[in-house]
Amino acid sequence: MSILKNNQLPFFINGQYISPIGRQTFENINPANGSLNFNILEGNADDIDHAVSSARSALTGPWSNIDIDKRAGLLHKVADLIDNRRDEFLRAEILDTGKPIKLAGHIDIPRGAANFRIFADIIKSQSDETFRMPTPDGGEAINLTVRKPKGIIAVICPWNLPLLLMTWKVAPALACGNTVVVKPSEETPATATLLGEVMNDAGIPPGVYNVVHGF
Repeated sequence: MSILKNNQLPFFINGQYISPIGRQTFENINPANGSLNFNILEGNADDIDHAVSSARSALTGPWSNIDIDKRAGLLHKVADLIDNRRDEFLRAEILDTGKPIKLAGHIDIPRGAANFRIFADIIKSQSDETFRMPTPDGGEAINLTVRKPKGIIAVICPWNLPLLLMTWKVAPALACGNTVVVKPSEETPATATLLGEVMNDAGIPPGVYNVVHGF
């Protein structure tokens, strides 16, 4: 069952939907008609610490042991699953933004999926560079470039293109081997939350993708 069938949107941490340490909530309002979409569970510093700890465990654990080809394959699965659940993502985006169905269906959702494919393919095309250069003593030095993950990436998302602009940040971060903690806009949290189900179904290890709601 989709997480969007609940009247509350929880956090997604370490591969699970969970409630925050506190119980404070805020309302998510449909901008098209003023109706209540969801009650959103609001996080605090302790919840962020929990998400970061989860992301760190994944970074130093299972995610770091996955090679580039497999990582790219997992991101392609994420894209395929977004496409397969297009109607759910479209509904979530419309509830949050009040956009016309045609606009969100033509731009927001397909490009959100495409971001995972694009960056999965880009990372497979990158290579480490090696070149030689002379040294002052008449010798020669070998220079190497080695690509490594940056670490845990904090992703802050805008409200106008929630899925598209979130995946524009999440997809390259994951493609490069990082883990992420996402804080979607308090006005448009639905697609970021729904994406947690897709991450699990695609086989992304727990803790690689985390979502905390708040201001």
